[in-house]
Amino acid sequence: MARLFTTRWTALLIAFVFAVGIALPVLPQAASAATYSATINRVVDGDTVYLKEQILGTTSVRMLGIDTPEMYYNGPNQGQHATDASNYLKQLLPSGTTVTIVTDVEEKDGYGRLLAHVFKGSLDVNKEMVAKGHAVTYYIWPNMLYFTDYSAAVKSARQAGLGIWNPSNPLAELPFEFRLRIDGRAPDKYVGDYFTKKYVDPANYNNVAVENRVFFFTEQDAITAGYTRQGGTTPPPATTGLYINELLPNASTEWVEIYNATDSAVNIGGYKIDDIRTGGSAVYTIPAGTTIPAKGYYVWNTSSYFNNTGGDEANLIAPDGTVVDTYKYTTTSSGKSFYRYPDGGAWSAAMDATPTKGASNQ
Repeated sequence: MARLFTTRWTALLIAFVFAVGIALPVLPQAASAATYSATINRVVDGDTVYLKEQILGTTSVRMLGIDTPEMYYNGPNQGQHATDASNYLKQLLPSGTTVTIVTDVEEKDGYGRLLAHVFKGSLDVNKEMVAKGHAVTYYIWPNMLYFTDYSAAVKSARQAGLGIWNPSNPLAELPFEFRLRIDGRAPDKYVGDYFTKKYVDPANYNNVAVENRVFFFTEQDAITAGYTRQGGTTPPPATTGLYINELLPNASTEWVEIYNATDSAVNIGGYKIDDIRTGGSAVYTIPAGTTIPAKGYYVWNTSSYFNNTGGDEANLIAPDGTVVDTYKYTTTSSGKSFYRYPDGGAWSAAMDATPTKGASNQ
């Protein structure tokens, strides 16, 4: 299975910079970050820009760690606050502006956009949007770069009543709340408190202060990140080491591969696989007595189950109804799979043309 690796030659880059005397912005460093030089093409809205050059195969950048009022979301918008955020970003990043792009652990989202922090010289543009009250923090694990700085910025902007926090004209809904309402969806991400390392169910997100929020796609992600359930216990050990490890949704035979990352065999009889986490009409129940060996795999084969257009998701659900793991996608390619690398690790940004059904992702 062919994999694409990005090697971050940070030490060599620094040596080169000093050798040739190039002046680069001084950026906070993190082991997971990669940096790229680029030029702004245009600003789309308050948290999305297009570059003139491709980075990792795309020119579209969704700015990390922030969320701004929606300019256009399936028709509706969030009014003046959305316009203000877009206009301020256009002021900061006119076409032709040279920027430094800093990525994090996951470099792309499900739409193929680059996930990044944008620096104009030494100015962290993402943080500037928060500090001026044009954005709220929106961190989705595992991309946690600069969290404490952004948390302090949103707290300061809120206390000062800037932009969306203006008490005489506050933003009626946070952007993610707006999107949920327009889509007719209930909250679907678990929410942790960065400082207490406690998490709550999606519906209870208001129990966590805005500036402390960390969002998780699944409960297992929260547990993996070291968070524990607020006012309760985490799921039993048998459910915490299971992952949707690879998914082939667009083929004559579709399949879902489950990986057992623990050091013991796990009985998964009674677990369910479904493309609707709240329970659809075509749920598959794994037969009683089915066991995955330690560091082993279970594969469910199916056909015409997952959507090839418009997006879909695969959910692994424990017998008690706990969603153990979830993977969502927006588009597919025939014969290509989505996969974690290494097994049980982060999801790859690109699909794999040579799936490894029931075997290690390498």
